[in-house]
Amino acid sequence: MSDMDDLGRFRSFEEGVRMSLHDKADQINPSHRLDAILDAEAPARRRTGYWIAGVAAMFVLVAALGVGYLLGNNGMRTTTSSGAAAPAQKDEAGTKGGATPSTAAGPQTPTVAAGTWAMPLYQVVTGTSVQPWLLSRTFVSLPDPGDRTARVQAAVNAALAGGSGSGSAVYGLQKPWLAGTTATVTTTDTQLGIVLSQPGVTGLSADQQRIAVQSLVWTATAAAQLNVGVHVEVAGGQAIFATKPAGTYSRPSTSYTDLVPIWVDSPAPGATVSSPVTVTGQACVFEAQFQWQLLQGTAVVGAGSASPTSGCPTQGSYSISLGTRPAGTYTLRVYELSMKDGSVFYETRVTFTVA
Repeated sequence: MSDMDDLGRFRSFEEGVRMSLHDKADQINPSHRLDAILDAEAPARRRTGYWIAGVAAMFVLVAALGVGYLLGNNGMRTTTSSGAAAPAQKDEAGTKGGATPSTAAGPQTPTVAAGTWAMPLYQVVTGTSVQPWLLSRTFVSLPDPGDRTARVQAAVNAALAGGSGSGSAVYGLQKPWLAGTTATVTTTDTQLGIVLSQPGVTGLSADQQRIAVQSLVWTATAAAQLNVGVHVEVAGGQAIFATKPAGTYSRPSTSYTDLVPIWVDSPAPGATVSSPVTVTGQACVFEAQFQWQLLQGTAVVGAGSASPTSGCPTQGSYSISLGTRPAGTYTLRVYELSMKDGSVFYETRVTFTVA
């Protein structure tokens, strides 16, 4: 039995506990008991009533904390016309209705100069030894298109083209779309629409097709700042992929289903940074720990481990200090080891320059 099976069972158990706490909290209404206590005249009964009210209040507090944790990590759930659960994930996509974005599937959109937009791209990359393809997010700074529809169209077309916009390729980038594929986008407060100029490439597995479509879903909802259903179709009525028909698709209820275990937010691929160098990012890894190496050419010039602020299934933030480094080109390698046999379960690399 694999580590991913164990982790999946743990995540399912945790989700069940959270939902149970949520249900219990909904069932508790201590106000009527408080009235009874206040009306009681006997001191002994009053003391007993206060004790019961205290226990009830403590249970409500515990349940509320469980509900808060559930909402903080999985978000409020909506349902699209396809019947799929669509969580209002707390990331740069915000929540349904355009609420202020927060940070569960990554930090908020980076601060940029006035008139500039940090475009979020969820690109298909090499995944883990269990899931061959997953999504990795990058931000690309460009002039702000000015309105929601223009933003979504720019982001989706960039995702289709597979470009990072940084002059440096994203590590392990996959290309599920034919060269020259473009999209026409429509947006409302309740649904986003994407019409592709042509279907995706042939020969992909069902899961690869799913991840390719999800790259458009995650990118579109992030660019729109709305977590709603995304209707994807191909002009002329063709299927998106061989086994993936046109339809309304949503983000999954758990972000780890689609996202790579570790991503590096800074430095970005191809970036030029000043020394001392600090690496920041997000990770959802087993026991909240992963390894890193700093390479110059093939030489390892630094190494260590990092611990995100939380373990999977919640993404946690991390920071790695690389210290003062001489000017030159470096490659940061971050990777997670399998708890089963110590092999590399997932890795990604970012090449950057120290000025």
